[in-house]
Amino acid sequence: MSLDLESLKRLTLRVRRGMGDRPGDRRFPGRPEPAGIELEAYGAYVPGDDLRRLDWNAVGRLDTLLVRRFTAERELVVHLLLDASASMAVPARDRKLALARELALGLAYVALGANDAVRIAVLAGDGATRSSPLLRQRGSLARAAALLAAVAPGGRLGLGAALEAYGREHPRPGLAILVSDLMMEPAQVERGVLALRARRWEVLLLHVIGAGELDPGREFTAGVLTDVETGATHPIVLTPAARARYRELVAEHLGALAALAERTRAVYARLATDASVREFLSVELPRLGVLGRR
Repeated sequence: MSLDLESLKRLTLRVRRGMGDRPGDRRFPGRPEPAGIELEAYGAYVPGDDLRRLDWNAVGRLDTLLVRRFTAERELVVHLLLDASASMAVPARDRKLALARELALGLAYVALGANDAVRIAVLAGDGATRSSPLLRQRGSLARAAALLAAVAPGGRLGLGAALEAYGREHPRPGLAILVSDLMMEPAQVERGVLALRARRWEVLLLHVIGAGELDPGREFTAGVLTDVETGATHPIVLTPAARARYRELVAEHLGALAALAERTRAVYARLATDASVREFLSVELPRLGVLGRR
């Protein structure tokens, strides 16, 4: 992988939801707790509250018992979900899977550098999902790189069912970052996103799309198309009319993905394989509010 990770060292993931159970460095406003650093709110005293949290100034002024509540400080668990279906290997010269692995490693570097926990999950085409243990601290980056480098594409992925099963296996909220070519019906993507959102996950959809998928004329002008996941074939000649219709269908698909992300309050971002992963991480994702400077 050629990405210059050092150029990403000042970046951090920006999240609003996905608060975990373990104490950590992330602050999650809106869910005040009895202890912490940053005062967020006051609450009426109830038996059992720590008397050290009483605000005695308020007692003197208001003649009522108020306890201080602090902004929750928790660990964020980042789940990097990598699509390893057969479609990630075509068109071959676009190297979609290689780009997806590079993108996932960059995000793992950013998360680990901010003391977030990272789990890498490979959504395999055989219907199985293989997950790593939680990785913590930047010293775990070499292990993350080895896990990603070992991913090989194959088979057909039912994304909706895979994300539903993953949510059941990991019910605690977190940040799910799906890196996929999203070569499937948008309804299937939405099914999986909704399953995660129902568990209060924050969801980021990173769409890796081949330059040859955007412009099939780069690959051929006539021949037989074969679906690498189903084996279905279809003879085609790229006439001007066929190319125009193809562009319409691609635009409809991309529009449907963006629309489902808006409906489900997920974030959708697209990376073409002839673009720079570094610029995507340092320019596009900060523009969308996904990454920020620290």
